[in-house]
Amino acid sequence: MIDEFKRRHLPFERWFNVRDLGGYATAGSGTLAWRRFYRAGSPSRMSEADIERARALDIATILDLRRDDEAGRDETDAATTLGTAYHRLSILPSQEPFEVIAAAGISAERYLSSLEVGGDAFRAAFEVLGDPASYPVVVHCSAGKDRTGIVSAMTLEILGVPRATIETDYAMTNLERERAVAYWQVRGGWFTQATPAQIDYALSVPPEAISGFLDGLQERYGGAEAYLRGVGVSADAIQGLRRVLADEGL
Repeated sequence: MIDEFKRRHLPFERWFNVRDLGGYATAGSGTLAWRRFYRAGSPSRMSEADIERARALDIATILDLRRDDEAGRDETDAATTLGTAYHRLSILPSQEPFEVIAAAGISAERYLSSLEVGGDAFRAAFEVLGDPASYPVVVHCSAGKDRTGIVSAMTLEILGVPRATIETDYAMTNLERERAVAYWQVRGGWFTQATPAQIDYALSVPPEAISGFLDGLQERYGGAEAYLRGVGVSADAIQGLRRVLADEGL
């Protein structure tokens, strides 16, 4: 996993968990295109060096999966700074206090609950991802692990990436933890008052969560594509996603 992480990880100074979804093999003997889909944590605290590096990615669209209250704390307006299109679509609208959410922990059931309450947001998000004009795209939430992990896993499933690869991609977040902890130790803020369990919740993922999510997605809805078609994502958008990331390209 470490070599694969290094192959796709983009190490910014103050933008964490940024990874390229390109290069994964698909069941149909294809390979996903590089430099089109970046999964990431929030680009809300970028340094000047980070901004310059981000500009070099030629990002066309930022798809933000956070709530309004989370986005309201941003220090950097990444979309304006980088000149991108911007869509904020909260797929998990719970506004419970951090302490309550962290105590409940990360689980497959929590992920699956987003499918029940976030149908409109999932539909809108995948209509964006199904539009070739959206690419290159950055999909992010706060830490780039839970909400971003769900959308990334669903995207990879639709593209025919094997289950084991999807699970490994999700777990790569844990390889960014040490760097994020080092930043927050210097930065301070919430980190100085957080318990070990809260730090784990904020910066890590349990691998079994995505496995259970994918199982539940299949059992309850028939898989990612069936779920998305059920909430109104067009067949054209699904095909557009495949065309941009797996087949004909831009």
